[in-house]
Amino acid sequence: MDMENISLRKATIKDKVLVVDFDYSLDAVEHIELKREEKITKAISDEECFIILADNRAVGFVIFDYRFFDQGWIELIVIEEKYRGKGIGVQAIDLICRQSKTNKVFTSTNSSNTQMQKALSKVGFSFAGKINGLDEGDPELFFYKKTDDRKTKN
Repeated sequence: MDMENISLRKATIKDKVLVVDFDYSLDAVEHIELKREEKITKAISDEECFIILADNRAVGFVIFDYRFFDQGWIELIVIEEKYRGKGIGVQAIDLICRQSKTNKVFTSTNSSNTQMQKALSKVGFSFAGKINGLDEGDPELFFYKKTDDRKTKN
């Protein structure tokens, strides 16, 4: 199952059930404990949630905003499990970076999430630092990518 055409489109309120389901399927406990449905609803209404399409089929979503020191920030990216490991996340991250209004995009992931770290490396992200204490025993690793020096700062 090779996915050729990866694209993004802004999620609408009609996509809420789909996006919530992607997130819930990933980790039901985390989805409930972190009140992700509220986060997703707000991201959709703020036009910060994007559906990831592979050959025009919805396979995941990404939440992207400018709340991290006024820089592009990938808050969350979720790919449906059966589509992981096919380069879709890498392409979606690249598309998000290209649409950013800032010349840097940041994101973070747990040190245990090696799959995300590999994807970030493939798209040219660099390690920016580590914070302990967010998830006990699993430090948060921060990464950034310079996108285009000609972009104006937000």
